[in-house]
Amino acid sequence: MGTEIEHKFLARTELLPPLAGGQRIIQGYLCLKPQVRFRLVEEAAATTAGPLLVITVKNLREDGSRFEVETEKKDVAPSEAEEIKRLAICPPIEKIRYRIPYGGLAWEVDLYQGRNAGLVTVDVETPYVGFPLDFPPWVDHHADITADPRYFNWNLGRCPFGLWQGADA
Repeated sequence: MGTEIEHKFLARTELLPPLAGGQRIIQGYLCLKPQVRFRLVEEAAATTAGPLLVITVKNLREDGSRFEVETEKKDVAPSEAEEIKRLAICPPIEKIRYRIPYGGLAWEVDLYQGRNAGLVTVDVETPYVGFPLDFPPWVDHHADITADPRYFNWNLGRCPFGLWQGADA
């Protein structure tokens, strides 16, 4: 049984280092309780093989951690990718993800695409609840959006960042 302890922040885009080697991710949801998510993942520069399909089941615990289990399928056929996207309960989101090591952790910078263009977030998983974070300069540690439902990926599918009017984004 896997456990996930994740924190999400807004990025200070003007301070981001050069980004390279990203992964293009199309992410959607098949169920919310428990959360069943799919990701179609490909290297940003990929031109041949089909994407990797990752199905994840998550369930939130009272301490803020999540039960998580994943399964993967490589080289998904285009027809399979289209069918899984059609099964989504809200429009899938698109993002380019970059992993940047800092302070002994892998920080994931997500540059949202499509209807969420302009949104840049940073996720970090910690080994335990209450783990002290050493923030990179490009993370706005005052903008902790971990518990803000507007930034939940399934909500970004339903109400994209590009449609927010007068929001404090």
